[in-house]
Amino acid sequence: MSKEDAEAAVKSELRARKLTKPMTSAEVLMFCQEMYSKLQFRSKSDRLSDIRVWTERWQSTMFG
Repeated sequence: MSKEDAEAAVKSELRARKLTKPMTSAEVLMFCQEMYSKLQFRSKSDRLSDIRVWTERWQSTMFG
């Protein structure tokens, strides 16, 4: 899976959860770990931190 496909999958999962408020730090960490285990990256250099950035950016856009 490319990095772009992984980012799209993360955003899709976030939308599917229909969140009504931002996740707590613990919830974000749990979500990121769950997504990391689901996604298969092409490169080993892609890490959990990428997923966290995408998640935090999405929350910032959705919840200001």
